[in-house]
Amino acid sequence: MDESRKQFEEYVAKKLRLPFEMITEARNGDRYFAFSSMDIRHSLNEWWTLWQASRAVIEIELQKPKKGPLPGDYHIGYDSGAESQYESDVDAIRAAGIKVKE
Repeated sequence: MDESRKQFEEYVAKKLRLPFEMITEARNGDRYFAFSSMDIRHSLNEWWTLWQASRAVIEIELQKPKKGPLPGDYHIGYDSGAESQYESDVDAIRAAGIKVKE
């Protein structure tokens, strides 16, 4: 599940004092169905749109790792590790619904 959506649904469940599962069962693609005897679908859809918009305006710029100055020096291995960590960081940030500046 998208981490941002999970955070949204946990927040909504807590605020509405409803079981988390009730919110997740109301999913309909990227929208929400009405559920139980309560019709809060319209509010959920509006809140979800606002939540997404709040995440869309956040953008992080990361410095790409620099290569070692000389071929064959101690930076061998470090370069590939730093690049791998960079990619991992980018993936984690994007999974949270935040843009990474390219």
